[in-house]
Amino acid sequence: MPPRRLATLTLAGIVVWFLNACDSNISGELLENLAPNTELSVRDTSLVENLEGADRLASTVKVSWSGVDSDGYVSAFEVRVYDELRLGSIQPEEGWSVQTTSLDTLILLPIPLGDKTANVVFEARAIDNLGLKDPSPARTVFPVVNSPPTLRLSTFDVPPPESFTVFSFGWSVFDPEGEITIDRIEISLNDSVNFVRLPGGTRFATFIGEPSAPGQKTTEARVYTGRGFVTTDIFVPGLRLDDENTFYIRAVDQTDTTSTTETYEWDVKKPNGKVLFVNDYRKAFAPILQNFHLDVLREYLPEGTDIEIFNVSEPFQSGATSTRVLSSAMPSSANPTLEQTYLLFDYIYWISTGVTATANGNNLAFSASALNSFFAKGGKFIIHTPVQIPTDPAEFLTNPAISLLPLTNVVTFPDSLRPSLRLPNGGKIMPVQPVPGPNTPLPPLVTNRLIISTLPYVVAGTIIPLYEAEYTYRTRQGGRTGPWFGSSTVASMSADRRVGLIAIPFAAETDGSVQFDGVDGSQRAVIDATHLLLESLGFPKR
Repeated sequence: MPPRRLATLTLAGIVVWFLNACDSNISGELLENLAPNTELSVRDTSLVENLEGADRLASTVKVSWSGVDSDGYVSAFEVRVYDELRLGSIQPEEGWSVQTTSLDTLILLPIPLGDKTANVVFEARAIDNLGLKDPSPARTVFPVVNSPPTLRLSTFDVPPPESFTVFSFGWSVFDPEGEITIDRIEISLNDSVNFVRLPGGTRFATFIGEPSAPGQKTTEARVYTGRGFVTTDIFVPGLRLDDENTFYIRAVDQTDTTSTTETYEWDVKKPNGKVLFVNDYRKAFAPILQNFHLDVLREYLPEGTDIEIFNVSEPFQSGATSTRVLSSAMPSSANPTLEQTYLLFDYIYWISTGVTATANGNNLAFSASALNSFFAKGGKFIIHTPVQIPTDPAEFLTNPAISLLPLTNVVTFPDSLRPSLRLPNGGKIMPVQPVPGPNTPLPPLVTNRLIISTLPYVVAGTIIPLYEAEYTYRTRQGGRTGPWFGSSTVASMSADRRVGLIAIPFAAETDGSVQFDGVDGSQRAVIDATHLLLESLGFPKR
């Protein structure tokens, strides 16, 4: 087509030309609008012969195009893709995309489900300013091969460095052809060759080791899928007990193309008994307090009773402004992982540096909802922890740890006092009533040193108060002192006798020495008091 020539006219010339044209009665037929023309950046109409075998393209390709119009301009484009087998049978207006002004796209070329390769037709057609579409779209055929899926373990949904025989994993899966093509998830324990199949849509699973005989080194783990803890009949063999384990996982699509295999290593501890000791004392003195309380507990339990230790004391915290985070030993998921872990046990003995000041980074607050099933099956719980005033008063109503404990409220202070209460050397801690169940009076106690790390709390309703302490106060200004006449409860029990709370430190954190004697001078008084609470709660007794 010869190039069009452009003439330059002045405004006056255009007006004269228009008037003369009107006077001359010009007549004729309006020229028909010509269709635009489309071109692809790939000039070959088919790449199949050039890219066979290993040279086939990934299913996601970038394609660009252009268009020209001889008597107007190109206003938009449409594209479509379909299987080469439909060449000659696809309808002219079938399958086109929404109009676009873009000149390229990154497009997924569809491969039929179950096929590893396909020859896919890509077509583009230009549309001019009058809406006329290119009747002969630009076309090429791409030979593509199925792309493997990708699986990644979630860093937030893997077991801690050590777990009991309950653990969970979460992961994400991506497939260029779409997640609908994922046929299955394959997993194994300590076996990189033989895999167990999970449904392709599974993205989270919890594993519970089957009961094992004494001395047994391995067992199989039952699989529960989803965060809703859906029971399956799937078992994974090879779980090593009291040993390091390696978890293998990969995704497989409908063409049997697999992702790379992800692995994770951690230790699994076999629970041998029904008593769990939780060390939540988040200071470097945690081992000292653990030894003291374990000795008290072992002396009470039947001889030979196994006590499992769950150490959630680290990272240690110090100072009121310290950064509070959950222990790294805690599972990332309270439900179902931690919930099912606690269900391995019938009795929990917990020590802590504090659980009422804030829910942030509080291991018991994180555990509270996970303990519902433990209590529903009749579990018993005792905790030694100081009661602290929440940093934000609103947290008293929202901290799950507080709702778990047998207390009604924390004490309140005048601004001149807060929170300066202390137990003086020689201060008395008096029993309120006999311990329910055994109906045995608690031993009266007396401090053998000044103690400033504890506060009383308020009980009401059906909560059973057990000990009250004779506190003194000291004002912030002036240093005046005197007896405290407010609430003074320091030990209590829930009415259903499932939770016991002791809020005074029976042992010194620095050396484990007893800080309270009996009024008769007995250094066993705090041990006897703890044993009476354990008996009332229903812990097994020798």
